Amino acid sequence: MKFREDINGLRAIAVIAVVLFHFNSSLIPGGFAGVDVFFVISGFLMTSIIFRGLENNNFSVLSFYKARAVRIIPALLAVCITVLIFCWFFLMPLKLEALGRHVIGSISFLSNIFYWKESGYFDTSSQTKWLLHTWSLSVEWQFYILYPIALIILKKIFSLNSIKKILILTTVIGLGISIYASYYWPSPAYFLLPTRAWEMLAGGLVFLYPIELSQPRKKHLEWIGLLLVLLSYVFISKSDMWPGYLALIPVVGAALVILANNSNSPITSNKIMKNIGLWSYSIYLWHWPVVVIGHYFNIKYWAVIGIPLSVLLGFISYTVIEKNKVSLKAIILPFILILGLAYTVSSNIGLFYNIPTINLKAITTNTKTDHNSAYTWAHIRTLDKKDFVEQNKEKVLVIGDSQAGDFTNSLYDADLNKNIEIVSRIVEADCGFFYLPPAEQNIAFSQSPTIKGNQMWQNKCRTFIKNVDKGDVVEQANVIILAMYWRDVNMNWIFKSIQNIRAKNQHAKIYVIGGKSFNAQISTLAYESYNKKLDLSRYAKANIASNVRENRAVQNEQFEAKAKLPKYNYNFINMTTIMCHSDRCDVVDKKGNSFYFDSRHTTRAGTQYIADQLQKKQLFNEILAPENQ
Repeated sequence: MKFREDINGLRAIAVIAVVLFHFNSSLIPGGFAGVDVFFVISGFLMTSIIFRGLENNNFSVLSFYKARAVRIIPALLAVCITVLIFCWFFLMPLKLEALGRHVIGSISFLSNIFYWKESGYFDTSSQTKWLLHTWSLSVEWQFYILYPIALIILKKIFSLNSIKKILILTTVIGLGISIYASYYWPSPAYFLLPTRAWEMLAGGLVFLYPIELSQPRKKHLEWIGLLLVLLSYVFISKSDMWPGYLALIPVVGAALVILANNSNSPITSNKIMKNIGLWSYSIYLWHWPVVVIGHYFNIKYWAVIGIPLSVLLGFISYTVIEKNKVSLKAIILPFILILGLAYTVSSNIGLFYNIPTINLKAITTNTKTDHNSAYTWAHIRTLDKKDFVEQNKEKVLVIGDSQAGDFTNSLYDADLNKNIEIVSRIVEADCGFFYLPPAEQNIAFSQSPTIKGNQMWQNKCRTFIKNVDKGDVVEQANVIILAMYWRDVNMNWIFKSIQNIRAKNQHAKIYVIGGKSFNAQISTLAYESYNKKLDLSRYAKANIASNVRENRAVQNEQFEAKAKLPKYNYNFINMTTIMCHSDRCDVVDKKGNSFYFDSRHTTRAGTQYIADQLQKKQLFNEILAPENQ
């Protein structure tokens, strides 16, 4: 295909938006839509290559894959190995271990799946994931693999004209799936191919259905397209569901620019845009690690340095790597070596640090170690939504989130009395409260920093709270245990929820379980205390949660002050007194096994420790069997 200056300029507009958004989202709140523009461009170019080959009966899937590999992989490998070596000098073990996994995901083009499982794209923690931006390359590569195969199969069954019509239908269906998924499953909708493929197919339709235009009409169509793209950059923000129907704005805009095919545009064909467009892939690859450096080291006004640095690195990468095209054979050895190094980092991080094994255990404990995250939910999910069915047994109801899951595990580890029946009702932490009537829910949602304006989450929370009443378990319970990640901003609604539970059941013994979190992950505290030659238990005591979300000391005072008021009438379990003693907090055992796999969730060793404390303090005698029975 003849070099298209309009498409090259559109690339420049897309990468400029993405870079500006990542360095300062207030400058261009919808700049992330530049990725959607890239998807349209890719769809157009890939469709043109594949369909021309199919029409001439000379399309080779292997040649297609090879061309994509030598175009994409060399610069990507350079970024991955540079980041891996750079971060080796200052990242703590768990962070470097995670980076190793992310490198594997990036060069195997599965990183979109990795990041979907970890968190959302706009989460604060995402700002320290050095290769997060490679998710879009993974989506494109997955499309590159499946698209030509699907078209070859279709060609054996249908004519090319019929295939074109099928692609129109597929694009429309894909858009519908994207809109639906963005509402109900926002994180997978953002990262995964099924909700993004329609954007690339839309670009393909531009190639399949070209139109002839006069020069004045080309300009008008291009201006309309550019206006739509720019409007998406300015008026869309990360608070909007994405991708969904709003993604039509940049997608249609990009499609119109390509359809216009205006090679004489002063906007897309000037020298600056031409150069940025040529460097766009490399700029995109290098800019995000530069962004993360600014966040990681908390450098003020980093955008002033980081943006020019990103462009410079993109120019160097384009000149040294992209322009000097290599053979597929030349890629294989570096690919294997980097993959091997990344695997070693992710699977045997102790090789890269001179840390004693007993210290390294706590330093490298995370959600994946020993399936910790799955263990948190093991009992409470099994018990969720069940009704009381046993006669003549003490009826115990547990309400809450993963903190309730932790506490339920401890109750089981402490040996439940055989004469009790336990059920649960899960209400996730982001809801902020667990039992309010609809009118109060609406007010609380409007004040919530986590789900304000997020209709999807509000609907989820309404469902959670509705399930609390399922089976009349609140009225039937003899014991009600309330445990959540209590956030300071929600405390008024939390107490209102407790009051509502008490009003619903006047006879039950209610237990409110206090928070047990720290300001940082225990793995981080373990690493910092080791480097500073400090006792970990004392260092943990100094880092009991006192942050913008949770001041545990203040919360404990509030819970204790209201516990005996008649409208509440509950027993408060102060987890600080369970986990901490005088000047220390127990967070590891004598063998170095951590009690936490993050800042607030306990490992199996941690739940067992809490279980032992509950037995020693003779708490929950109506639930737990006598010690050593």
